[in-house]
Amino acid sequence: MAWIFIPRQTPTITVLTGLILVFLLPAMANSQIVGNGYNNSLIYKIQSDTNTVYILGSIHVLAEEYYPLTRSFSYAYYNSQKVIFEVDPEILFSPETAKKYEKYYMLPKGQTLKSVLSPSTYQLVKKKIQPLGLDLAQINTLKPWVVYLTMSGSFDSSIEFRPDLGIENYFYQRAKDAKKPTGGLETAQDQLTVFDSLPMKVQDAMLKETLTMTDSKKREQAFLHMVKSWHQGNLEGLEELVETMKTFPLFYKKLLVERNNNWVPQIEKFLTEDKNVLVIVGAAHLPGEDGLLVLLKAKGYQLERVSYVMP
Repeated sequence: MAWIFIPRQTPTITVLTGLILVFLLPAMANSQIVGNGYNNSLIYKIQSDTNTVYILGSIHVLAEEYYPLTRSFSYAYYNSQKVIFEVDPEILFSPETAKKYEKYYMLPKGQTLKSVLSPSTYQLVKKKIQPLGLDLAQINTLKPWVVYLTMSGSFDSSIEFRPDLGIENYFYQRAKDAKKPTGGLETAQDQLTVFDSLPMKVQDAMLKETLTMTDSKKREQAFLHMVKSWHQGNLEGLEELVETMKTFPLFYKKLLVERNNNWVPQIEKFLTEDKNVLVIVGAAHLPGEDGLLVLLKAKGYQLERVSYVMP
């Protein structure tokens, strides 16, 4: 099962919607890996008769050690006149959005984790909460999926990974400074609904699985493994990870399958425009039989890896 990294803090719309696609892979992360001035970034391009659309597989949280980004990132960004994200950051980071969707995190009045979780899962929550620096009273009225996100990403890393250093925020700030238009493939509510629509039994099972990982160091290593795979452009490794997500078929369907299929027509529409577009999505959306790359190829589009075709 894939894990989702959430910084140790009270959940907010920015954290929960901005970080729902951080995945873990079995390889060890270290310093930036660059060869011949390039890296193996997960950036692809599709050329139409009128423009070029770039698709960038991102990591939603990063550390300073991964900057500056290498040439293929700059190439895709500077050659695009518009930048599209999963959710438009103009909406995602607004205080109004945070307030509007706050209700999604909370259980209905009168319900608590004890009343909605199975006894075994609730006992695990009680056992694991204190070592993670959290208090049961703080989370007792949160929905299980919010607790899942919060607790699965709670570990102490010697490297500080932050959302403001993630790929989305990096390019959003540059687009904003350059007055490039931005947009989103979906709304903040769409992203929250991925989790909020899961039946309570599924939320319980996912939370129980993440809590049975007894060693927080393993979670930290798993997260660092993912970062290295992304940085090396290991599409095959990402595909192996996506396969493990099928442990929870409904979650897999809502998180990847349905959203990928919703995004393909929008990418096709971008290909009819007269200006180039950079589309930035979580890296796990790219590989696999249900991934964007396969879906777009099935539509007859030719995709080229930017890190392999740069002039």
